[in-house]
Amino acid sequence: MTRRIMVIAVYVIAATIILLSGVCLFGLNQDSIRGLPTPSEAQRQPSTSPTQPTASTSSLSLRQGEARLIVVPEEKEGDIVSWRSGDESIVTVDSGGRIDGISVGIAQVSAHLSDGSLMIYTVTVDEAAPSRNRADYFSTAVKANGEVLARNLSGGERNPYSIDVNREQNIVTVYTYDDEGGYTVPVRAMVCSCGIDKATETGDFETYFRAEWHALYDNVFGMYTTGIHGDFLFHSVPYEEMMRNDSLESEEFNKLGEEASLGCVRLAVGDAKWVYDNCPIGTQVHIYDSDKDEPLGKPETIRIADTDIKWDPTDDNDENPFNDAKPTIEADSELSIAVGGEFRIFGGVSAEDSCGNDITGRLQYLGNVVTSREGVYRVTYRVTDALHRTAEKNVTVKVG
Repeated sequence: MTRRIMVIAVYVIAATIILLSGVCLFGLNQDSIRGLPTPSEAQRQPSTSPTQPTASTSSLSLRQGEARLIVVPEEKEGDIVSWRSGDESIVTVDSGGRIDGISVGIAQVSAHLSDGSLMIYTVTVDEAAPSRNRADYFSTAVKANGEVLARNLSGGERNPYSIDVNREQNIVTVYTYDDEGGYTVPVRAMVCSCGIDKATETGDFETYFRAEWHALYDNVFGMYTTGIHGDFLFHSVPYEEMMRNDSLESEEFNKLGEEASLGCVRLAVGDAKWVYDNCPIGTQVHIYDSDKDEPLGKPETIRIADTDIKWDPTDDNDENPFNDAKPTIEADSELSIAVGGEFRIFGGVSAEDSCGNDITGRLQYLGNVVTSREGVYRVTYRVTDALHRTAEKNVTVKVG
């Protein structure tokens, strides 16, 4: 996906979007950056024949804190001498046509061509996107159909949830009801660990009790326990001591997503708490085996790199050392390249998740470094881990 002409072009979010709008987007809204090239997908060296949309647009919009790359017609790319912003307090532009929203307002950005002509873009910067719910950063769950769920929750007349457990794939999928009253609308998927050697009993059940802490077999304890049937429970990964959030069996946590329990359905604390808080006694539970794709897929897992840390990363307890942890990106903040030199997009760049695992392969980038043209270019690297926590690193590239 790397564009060439001594140009390291921005990612492709979706070909259809680019063709329609002539811009690429990278911002704080995670939904807007899916489809960016990663080190495993993108070529790591500049190429000499970029594939760029021929469409251009004279009216663009973005939010505060977002960035876009203006994609000019291919026949004009080599004629650009410089870019300028009419009001840098509203929007800035670098030498490669990347614009960054600074404050709410409208300003013009212009590309100056070698024949003296201009390509002018009117840029509207809107308010920054709202921040995500804090709880989203304490779970790897996948959520969907929020509008349907919100409608059902506002009704308040019946249980909004039914729970499916795919024992074979170790996936819990929560459904809400449709217009006909059937629980067919998936709203949340969570990764779990069912019983070793299919020890979890299959069938249809109803939850029958809840306990914040509960004793388990082998002298261990579970947090946020919800009874399914008999001794079969939803609960956290086991703890060695009751009421001690810092006594997690970390090695067992790292088994989430595969068979690991004596028969109960283990969840990360954040997900066990969600079931405990939201699914009332009497919630239907269907446990079965299937190799078919679940509607929301299988969520990612996150591993504890240092298993001497006995905390569940999804536990929002104030003393949890993972509470304020975020992914990290290692890269030089400034680079200098001679005109005609080479810029390697992912050269010397690496990333780790909130728990210290290497996630370099998840890196995404935004930038357009034209090594055949003197100027100052800005490249942003971004990575989001399984806990939906994000890190960004801005790199200034000087060509000259």
